[in-house]
Amino acid sequence: MRTPHVGSLALVVAIQLQLDDYDDTILDYRRRSSASLVEQLESNNAWQKNRHVCRGSLPCIQPIDALALTDSIAPRDVQRLTRRFAARARANIELLALDLFRHHHALCSIVAPNESIIHVGYISSNFWTHSIRHLFVPLFKYHNMARFCVTYYSLSPLDQLDQGAQLVKSECELAGTFKDLSRITAKDAASVIHADGVHILAHLDGHTAHAHNEILALRPAPIQLTFVLGFHGTCGADYLDYLVADRIVLGPPKPPGAPGTQYDIDECALLLPNSCILNGHAMEYKNLLDDPPRGAPTRGTYGIPEDAFVFAYFGPLNWLDPVIFTTWMKILQCVPNAILWLNVCSRRSAVDRLKQECASFQVEEHRLFFTDLAERYICVSCNVLADLVLDTPGYNAVDATMDALWAGTPVVTFLGETIATRISASLCTAAGCPELVTDTLADYKNLATSLAVDEDKLHEYRQKLVMSRAGPHQAPLFDSIKTLKHLEAGYQAIWGRKLDRKAPTDILVVDEASPGKDEQVAISHSLGSQLKRYAS
Repeated sequence: MRTPHVGSLALVVAIQLQLDDYDDTILDYRRRSSASLVEQLESNNAWQKNRHVCRGSLPCIQPIDALALTDSIAPRDVQRLTRRFAARARANIELLALDLFRHHHALCSIVAPNESIIHVGYISSNFWTHSIRHLFVPLFKYHNMARFCVTYYSLSPLDQLDQGAQLVKSECELAGTFKDLSRITAKDAASVIHADGVHILAHLDGHTAHAHNEILALRPAPIQLTFVLGFHGTCGADYLDYLVADRIVLGPPKPPGAPGTQYDIDECALLLPNSCILNGHAMEYKNLLDDPPRGAPTRGTYGIPEDAFVFAYFGPLNWLDPVIFTTWMKILQCVPNAILWLNVCSRRSAVDRLKQECASFQVEEHRLFFTDLAERYICVSCNVLADLVLDTPGYNAVDATMDALWAGTPVVTFLGETIATRISASLCTAAGCPELVTDTLADYKNLATSLAVDEDKLHEYRQKLVMSRAGPHQAPLFDSIKTLKHLEAGYQAIWGRKLDRKAPTDILVVDEASPGKDEQVAISHSLGSQLKRYAS
């Protein structure tokens, strides 16, 4: 749980950004004059001359932590902070003796000699851990191999995988090739990717541990993009062209004349029509569709009272802040027979502190129920036992929200002002339950309280989730293969622009029925410009 001193930390960060000697203002204008900048970056001499490096001291907080403090640190400052870490990656490679890569659009990938096939590379240190393994990786094998070939570049050793990771790797290899880059330098890793002729390199980690952004800074692929799944915000890097997002996650544009970029991101937006979070739950957790779910635990397994109303939060405890914990305590005060189930994830030291905080609200400490659900399958299955899951508005627990919705348990969330505080709203909306998204903490508390006392209304939401998972008409969140097709349509759109020597721009993928056909098509276009069709 966060300390009350984050306000002081925010002030320190703001002062550091003001006093350092790194000028990031050119990136504010990148999107307004992107054509000329792309032309510059495609010239080796201009790239060498104008590339942005950060040689001074970095801010006192990591980007991944700053994302969780946007209630204290302004989104604009978070963007400027990530720019410095991205520019530091450039500084780290300055002394490498490496000829800058040339990208010849007319040349085919050595892996995909057919000019109509797009070679996509995915690079990550989290293929075997993190939400990437559980949400994204199971879908890789469903790529359309008539249009795409795929290479996976692992930044963690492939010879140290557990049994579950080995199984995931075997399934992915049905549609692509794994390469281990974990034991070579950034220079050599970038050379491997470039030699493979990757057209689009998808970076899944952002500013997280072991991300090795120096590889991306070397620009081994003509198009490089990132997702909000691994890092819930902009990477602040001029060597990343696109951010895969959706309209809810991205939020409304800033008013004209406001400082910075339009959405406080430095990438162009590749907007998918529903949620931008691809998930493989339908492949990994089919048993939860059964009634009752096969192999799922019972409340008795953990000693949870059968007659209690169970609020639950199974996300990381470090996403808790005093504001949301206070709101949860007020909810418990309004629902006398309720308990709050928390997953401590081996952080036993947090239990005593949370119990002390609970007592300060005159809520009995036994109404906080703690378990250590280390195994992923068990953690997902336990959502079936909860009546209502509560999200953390300060930084959304994306895995926990996705797990709960797939288990058929409603999630109350809050629509914030940043990517990290809007993803759960996107998930609930794509699951067919936009009513679970609130605009204020008061509405959040009132909705959670009303669902706890209105059994019929809660049952209505649970039934809606049951129908949206299994059909006959799946909600967009659970139609993962269709979402993957939308992503592929986006890939085709951005690669088409590259072949036409056009600068990156915002791309919107629209889900529309093709006239006279039963199949769906995705329409990709620059926002505000003429439509272009790409069959999905």
